[in-house]
Amino acid sequence: MKQKQPVAPGGFFTKLFASFFGAGYLPKAPGTWASLFTAIILYYVWPPEWYIQFLLICVVYLFGVLVSGRAEKYYGHDASYIVIDEVAGQMTALFMAPRKIIPFAIALVLFRLFDITKPPPARQWESNRAGWGVMADDIAAGVYAVLFLHFLLALFNRWGVSYF
Repeated sequence: MKQKQPVAPGGFFTKLFASFFGAGYLPKAPGTWASLFTAIILYYVWPPEWYIQFLLICVVYLFGVLVSGRAEKYYGHDASYIVIDEVAGQMTALFMAPRKIIPFAIALVLFRLFDITKPPPARQWESNRAGWGVMADDIAAGVYAVLFLHFLLALFNRWGVSYF
C-alpha cells in the first residue's frame, strides 16, 4: 500500500492562495480565468484613491512572491496552477482605470496579451529565483498594459470618444 506524503505546514493555504482560491485548477487557461476573476472583483471593490491601489498592488506582489515561491515546491517552477502572479499583474493593469466596463475589458485583454507574449524585459525577469521570477514578469506585463491603456484612454478622450 502506497503511503501518503505528509503535507508541509501551511501547504493547504499555500496552494489555496497561489491558485487564487482554486482558479489555477480550472482546466483551460487558468491564468486568464484568474485575470478575469480579478478584474470582476476589482470592478466592484477597487478603491478610487491611487495610493491605496498602489499599496494593495505592493502587498499582493510581496505576498505573491512568498506564496508562489512556496507553491513551486508542490507544483514546480511557475506551474500553471500558480496564478497569484496574474492577480498582481491584472491589478497593475487596472491601476487608476476608470470604473467602466470598456476600460476594464481593454485592461484585461492588454494584460493577457503582454503576459503571453512577454516583451523584454518581462521574459528575462521570469528567470529570477523562486517567487521573484514568478511574479516579476506579470508585474512587467501589467505595467505595459496600464501604460497602453492610459494612452488609449487619453486618445479616446482627445477624440471625444465615450467609453461608456
